[in-house]
Amino acid sequence: MAIYAISDLHLSHAVEKPMHIFGEHWRDHAERIAANWDSLVKPDDVVIVAGDHSWALKFDQAKPDIDFIAARPGRKLLIRGNHDYWWKREATNKIRMQMPPGIELVHGNAVLIDGTGITGTRGWRVELDDDPDAGDEKVLRRELMYLERGLKQIPPETSTKIVALHYPPFNADLEPNAFADLLQQYQVDLVVYGHVHTGYYLEGNVNGIEYRLVSADHVDFTPVRIA
Repeated sequence: MAIYAISDLHLSHAVEKPMHIFGEHWRDHAERIAANWDSLVKPDDVVIVAGDHSWALKFDQAKPDIDFIAARPGRKLLIRGNHDYWWKREATNKIRMQMPPGIELVHGNAVLIDGTGITGTRGWRVELDDDPDAGDEKVLRRELMYLERGLKQIPPETSTKIVALHYPPFNADLEPNAFADLLQQYQVDLVVYGHVHTGYYLEGNVNGIEYRLVSADHVDFTPVRIA
């Protein structure tokens, strides 16, 4: 079994959102993701999909995008992204029951697989008044609560602890934020995150934790093997 990760699929099978308006490298990206994923991932592998799955605003609109992900090989673990409006936080348990086989929603819970513990949440950013991604402290505290709740479900003796976030665990100046502090506290081994498409980012070993940016356009629309 291998564990892969990818983020920011930005699918739009039922809504009009041509991604190539953000650059020619996005043209026909869904077909490229499917081809790369299908040629790489085996049925008994795990794929973490770290948010921004669909541009849909409602679950019914997102269903074709969810079915697209479900059709790919592997056991898929999904976390929320900032554009996943179809996935209402309060309706997570209801949405879980509507997921097709092979897809699990990770939202303040942990999944244990062959000695590896995986948890995650959307994350949040609150640092700058002029930052379009900045939010309020209430949301920040709630997202930290989801992350800690998931981390507490991973036994301390677990050999590998993986956290998936959508927002990176650092601010716009690449300084660790409260999420990074929590990752340190629970001695996480590996963090995968998305959201970042341009500008600065962190990868590699940061204070003993391995950071991987897995936004689809950053990884050439191919799931990255992380474990």
